Amino acid sequence: MSAIKSNAFTLAYTFFREPAQKVIPELKSYGFSGINLALNYHSSRDFLLRQGPQLEYLSDGFHYYKVDNQAYEADAIKPDLKDQLPTNQVLDSALKAAGENEFQVNAWAVYMHNSAIGMAYPDSVVTNVLGNKFLSELCPANPAVAQYALGMTQDLASRGINGIRAESLHFHGARHGEHHERFFIELSPITEFLFALCFCTYCKKNYEEENSDLASLVAKVSSLLLEVFEDKDPWLGKRLDKQVLAEVVGEPILKYLASREKAVTNLYKQIAEIARKAKISFNFVDQAPLLDMSSEDAISNSWQVGIDNSQISQIITRFEPLIYRGESQRVASLASNYLGNVATEITAILRPTYPDCTSAENLLQKVDVLAGLGVNEIDFYLLDTMRKSDLVNIKKALKN
Repeated sequence: MSAIKSNAFTLAYTFFREPAQKVIPELKSYGFSGINLALNYHSSRDFLLRQGPQLEYLSDGFHYYKVDNQAYEADAIKPDLKDQLPTNQVLDSALKAAGENEFQVNAWAVYMHNSAIGMAYPDSVVTNVLGNKFLSELCPANPAVAQYALGMTQDLASRGINGIRAESLHFHGARHGEHHERFFIELSPITEFLFALCFCTYCKKNYEEENSDLASLVAKVSSLLLEVFEDKDPWLGKRLDKQVLAEVVGEPILKYLASREKAVTNLYKQIAEIARKAKISFNFVDQAPLLDMSSEDAISNSWQVGIDNSQISQIITRFEPLIYRGESQRVASLASNYLGNVATEITAILRPTYPDCTSAENLLQKVDVLAGLGVNEIDFYLLDTMRKSDLVNIKKALKN
């Protein structure tokens, strides 16, 4: 058995096409110690290969189990019946087979990227300074949204899972998550950030609890965006960071960012308490490495989605960053960025397939450099899209 623990990120479709009693022993034979099962997921069109070529369409904001409404507070947004399975057969069978094979099942949940809820409850979504609503992005500062996140966590934690793998538990950027997005104007990262920055009722209320200059901040951000949209973007080529934002907008923007980081941190604390009481792990599936694919200093960009790493690191079980890079040296640099600054242990996520890995040797090198850094948990994304040769490559890399 490999010294490295490894889970496969897995869609529920795996168990639609084959029984868990067949799938889980097979995965264990390839060196996996568990799965991160997508129990709440967003829409996508995926070319699945492991069980034969199949084009699948996933529904947005879908819960791949029968939701227990008793887990939700009265004022929480609750999943609609059309956005959940009619029974718990898929989850129950996976848990049963896992128990019989000393295999873990973690709940992989996508929290704030949910168009199904956004369209049903438009007041729950991120709303920018111009009043534009991002219907695919729920606002974590909204109390009903926060209660939805807590209710879903409570529900999943009661099922007998081993852990929560929380994705999208934060804000997002301007271009996250719609089909055929059209921005026929050249925009800088600064403009895109300000355009997607949430100024919903609750984000503004949180800011006003400690600040009295909201009106002037709203007016400033609005005027800056309108100038861009009427002429051209003056910040093209400039890096997006807090110092530059303060120069462009003024110091109040930093206080506004701090207020939303506080809201996100508070939600993490409440979810972590649910996990603690259930005696399960709570990992943060961290998308920061994707915010700038040219950089290995991922943690310097976490603030863009409302994450304060100094706070989150004290709350979660582990950071689980998406270390999607083509070269092993860049994988090592990204992992070191986390290990040297925010955590002594991480769970690394690799894609063993195109476009990150083009050979068995490439994957082997990545696993080796991570192991050399002391990383003893490596998860792989995405089981359903893998061919048998990809699974063989994983087995060889883990054994090495």
